[in-house]
Amino acid sequence: MSGLEIMEIGAGATVQDRGRAGWQRYGVTAGGAVDMVALAEGQAILGNGRDDAALELAVMGGRFRATGPLLVAGSGADMPLKVNGAAQTWRAGVALEAGDELTLGPARGGVYGYLHVAGGIRSPVVLGARSTHLRAGLGLVPEAGVTLEAGRSGGTPGQGLPAPDYFSRRSLRAMWGPQSAVFPEEVRAGFAAATFRVTSQRDRQGVRLEPDCGPLESAEGLTIVSDAVVLGDVQVTGDGQPAVLLADRQPTGGYPRIATVIGADIHVLAQMPAGTRFRLEMVSRDAAVAALGRLRAEIAALPGRVAPLRRDPHDMDDLLAHTLIGGVVRGDEDDGD
Repeated sequence: MSGLEIMEIGAGATVQDRGRAGWQRYGVTAGGAVDMVALAEGQAILGNGRDDAALELAVMGGRFRATGPLLVAGSGADMPLKVNGAAQTWRAGVALEAGDELTLGPARGGVYGYLHVAGGIRSPVVLGARSTHLRAGLGLVPEAGVTLEAGRSGGTPGQGLPAPDYFSRRSLRAMWGPQSAVFPEEVRAGFAAATFRVTSQRDRQGVRLEPDCGPLESAEGLTIVSDAVVLGDVQVTGDGQPAVLLADRQPTGGYPRIATVIGADIHVLAQMPAGTRFRLEMVSRDAAVAALGRLRAEIAALPGRVAPLRRDPHDMDDLLAHTLIGGVVRGDEDDGD
């Protein structure tokens, strides 16, 4: 079966699918792609199944060699994609032949980019998923010398999706968390009105934020009896700084959770580079559930939106290799003879 041999790859790269739902009660992190929308986009472009896995890259790209005929596609944070030095379209199917070299440059917008192969990456299934969890030692570790086996080699190149608009969003929705009451009313008001800056302290487990309202303090202290946590929970650590939990979050936590970024917006936060500033809009549980329903409907509709894409001539290194004018002309058709 065809695949991609990893020649070089950035730190923090993992294989990801939809994660290990149902295992947190045993102390196993759910994991899965940090940006589930981007994962679904790539699956739609290649006609993959919703549970197929892709390569998740954090900011840095890599260099790969095709071991046979293969169809690939990129999604998520835009990474310059080239095949044998020729620029290719991001979010579109790209055909490779045996020996072709594929390179991905650093992300030009966003944080997490995804490289998909037709049929999904066929890495070992561990506890019901192919997702890599580096700290727990679960799943395949993508590193130089490893070959990412593809589920199939067929597919139609040139089919793709337009770029999504969520990378430019600077407002997220959140609900009050289970321990919000331990914070005084003035602290909660400051939190709701604050502008937050994404710090460089981040990974797949979570991202620390810096609010312009200063540290979040509680007269009852900032430790609680360990409790179950969920995706998007905003924990306030001992120094009063908030941290939002992402895909590789721990199953339980001992810090109070002042809020929870809703499920429909967590992928937006995950793609915000360090230094990005944003605001929070506090919403009700009903509004959060409705927003998640709309997002799921949009994801379900992605396969129907896949269509042939036109490449921008300004981005085509191999422009002279393409037929830009069809047909044969004599050159004097308008001379009146």
